[in-house]
Order: sequence, then C-alpha cells, then structure tokens
Amino acid sequence: MAQTHKLISNPTTMPEKPIIWRGIIGFILGVALVFLALKFKDRIVASKKQPAIKVEKQVKKVITDTVRNSSIPVEIIEKGTLQALRKVELYSEVQGIMKPGQKLFKPGQSYREGEWILEIDDSEFLSSLKAERSVIYNQIAQAMPDIRLDYPEHYEKWSAYLGRFDVNTDVPLLPSFDEDKERFFINSKGIVTSYYKIRNLEERLKKFRIKAPFYCLLTEAMVFPGALVRPGQKLGEIISPAVYEMAVSVDASYINYIQTDQQVKLRDLEAQNTWTGRVVRIDPVVNTVTQGITAYIEVRGKGLKAGMFLEAIFSGTPVVNSFELSRKLLIENKSTFVVRGDSLALIPLTISFFKESTAVVSNLKDGDIVLKNPVPGAYDGMLIEVINP
Repeated sequence: MAQTHKLISNPTTMPEKPIIWRGIIGFILGVALVFLALKFKDRIVASKKQPAIKVEKQVKKVITDTVRNSSIPVEIIEKGTLQALRKVELYSEVQGIMKPGQKLFKPGQSYREGEWILEIDDSEFLSSLKAERSVIYNQIAQAMPDIRLDYPEHYEKWSAYLGRFDVNTDVPLLPSFDEDKERFFINSKGIVTSYYKIRNLEERLKKFRIKAPFYCLLTEAMVFPGALVRPGQKLGEIISPAVYEMAVSVDASYINYIQTDQQVKLRDLEAQNTWTGRVVRIDPVVNTVTQGITAYIEVRGKGLKAGMFLEAIFSGTPVVNSFELSRKLLIENKSTFVVRGDSLALIPLTISFFKESTAVVSNLKDGDIVLKNPVPGAYDGMLIEVINP
C-alpha cells in the first residue's frame, strides 16, 4: 500500500503576524497624535486674548496766518562797493628830483582844478632847451643876409620874427611861407627841423609839473619830496569826490526789471542814509560763474566816500493778486503747507518773485490758511491744533 504523508506546519512560525500588525498600529497612532497636537496648538494659542495697544495721536500746536492777496511791489536788493567815477593814476614821464610843493603830497590832500599837484626839478632839462632855442636863433640870423638879397619881400617878416624871439620863453610860431622858393630856402637851412625839435622839448618840459585836471583828492602818494623820480614810475592817485559809481551783480532772471536811466535807491547797511542813483550802463554778458549781469549805478551826494559798501534797491512792476510768504515756509522752494480742517496739506506754489526773506506767491486764494512759523517734522496729513492768540 502506498503511504500517505501529511505536511504539518512548524508551530514556531505562527506568532510573527500579530507582531507586525502591532507595529503598524503603533505607528499610525503616533502620527495621529502628532497631527492632533499640531492642529489644536494653533487653536489654543488663538484662543488667548492679546491686550490692546493704545496709540496716542500726536497733535502739533501751530500758529497760522490768513491769505489776503494784494498788489506787491517788486524790489531787487543787491550790494556793492562805491568807487569814484573819475579816478586818475599819476605816472612820471620824465626823470628828476621831486621838489617840495605848496601843499603836502599826502593822501587826503585836496587840489583845485588847474592847481599844481607836484613838481619835478627841471633845471637841467631847461638848460638843454635854452641851448636848442639859441641854435635856431643863430640859424635864422645867419640866413637873414641871404633873405635880404634873394627874397627882399620876405625880409621884414623874418626880421620881426627875430625881434620877438626869446630863449627864456616858448619859441614863437614860424611865419607862414608865401611861396615855394621861400619854403625851400628855409628848409635847406634846417630851421624847420630845429623848430619842431624845440616844440617837442617844450611839450616835454610841461611834464615836469602835474596839475589837477579837476577838483580832486589825493588818495595815494608813492613818492616824497627829495626822492628821485624815474620815467614810468607811479607817483600816486587822485579821484573826484563829486561823482561815484557802484557796480552790482544782479541775477540774470531779473534782467527784465532793470534798464538804463532807471532810478535806484541806495542806502548804507544801517539804513540811516539814503541816496538816489541812476543806472548808466548794463553789461550785456552774463557771468559764467555767478550767472549774473553787472549793472553800473552813478550817484552823487553828501556823505559818499569811495570804498563804502551800499545796498542798491531796484523797483520793478508790482505783482498783482499775490501773497508774500516767508521763505522759511517753503519746501524745496516749490511748495508749502496749508491748513485743511485739523491737519496739514502740502500744496505746490506758483512763485512769481523771490525777495531776500520772502517769496511772492500768486496761486493762493483769499482765505487760505497758511502756517505763520515752520513746524519741525511736518508732513502731509499731520494733525494740528491752531493756537492763534
């Protein structure tokens, strides 16, 4: 008979399946617990009430001004130094020792028109001049016999000329020539050449004395009596105290407000004295550095001195329907703050003209409220409280 065999499983392999399932179940429970913890943590944190933070509103106290438009005069104020219009520097054209004069050659000395300012010793030069005068006198005297024989009709004329000739005075003007043969004869004797040589020396002799061309004041003296003066040496400087001139630089944008013959008000820096000047010249070239033009003002009056520092006030056409605002209230020279209810509003400005401390604005309306003084840290929308007295 054939034997039947039964396969019997190994009893030791049966417990493996429960162990695996316990591990899987434990892993799933762990993940679930972590998920629940994360989920409920946000709800617990969100359920806690945070204390409310109170922010106090910052309110600035300001002083304001109300806009009232009107016609505002345009004034351009510039400063400059006063200079004498007529100023002459004195130079020597000859050489010699300076002689003492009736007045001291010192700064501040005054001289009338035509009065001698200084004199240089001319004795040596004068001796040379007299010698030259004697030469032409002898030339004419030696020609007189020939004139009597060859030109008898001209003899009396030349004889009279010799009669009034004096070596101590300026040489007389030569007689006029009546005919060509007379002219040729006189020139052949060298008389005409000697005559003009003497005239040149006589003109040079005048340069040993310097006289005042107008009533003047000596402002600079660089030589003193007894000093040797050389040709080309500067002796001093004189000015006329009657008329003065001041050059001022004006911004090129104001050129339309300035013209020649325009009257200008001048005043000292303390505003105690005023004078009226007149624009006499305007430089047409704009200075590349300052972007300004130079206007020249002529002025006369008591109390003016060369070197004074003055203010020039140019008056232009008034700007109508405008308001004058302090330049301290401008933001970048193009806007300012106005009051809207209980806050500030930044608005752009239309500026017609800048003055020294204010700006002439033409787009503010009557009744607009602007700040009287700058507010540190101001910004658009800033809360304010008006405390006008």
